[in-house]
Amino acid sequence: MNKKAEKVPPVGQNLKQERIKHHLSLGELAAASGISKAMLSQIESGKVNPTLVTIWKIANALSVDIAVLIKGEEKADYFHRLSDEQQAEILSDDGKVLFKILTAPSMPEGLEMYHITVEPGAIHVSEPHSSGCKEFVFVFKGSVTVTNGEHRLILNQGDFLAYDGGLPHSIENHTKKSAELHMTDFS
Repeated sequence: MNKKAEKVPPVGQNLKQERIKHHLSLGELAAASGISKAMLSQIESGKVNPTLVTIWKIANALSVDIAVLIKGEEKADYFHRLSDEQQAEILSDDGKVLFKILTAPSMPEGLEMYHITVEPGAIHVSEPHSSGCKEFVFVFKGSVTVTNGEHRLILNQGDFLAYDGGLPHSIENHTKKSAELHMTDFS
């Protein structure tokens, strides 16, 4: 008998790990996959062995390759979709700056990407991030003023700026039209 065939894959452990990585409750995954919450719980606890179709439905709901649930590893050809509904949003207290988080849960640690909408007259002030953090901003639409430490620069549509995220920094829309930016933080 093949020694590899004797070992049952840890599907339940892998499922739980992926569900937590994707910040989903059992109920949310049940709704997304069409597999009952009770069945998902039994799979995670190792009480049942799911069928291939069940594993396939769960993998699709998590947007991972089926091999991740069976083997617990990503395929070499990384390909991960984060739908519009899965992208979390953070709105400033005054409702004038919207951060849409574009970072998928399986992306490398230390990498954060955002689509930012800055309404007229709004300013987003950020405390220094970790030492060595770099921020990259690209202006899709409008104009903003970026302050970083002692530096201050107006960026217009199509402009790109890289700066030290470890210093105090801010983004201000000094115009009468909304601005849209892409920001990447890398630490």
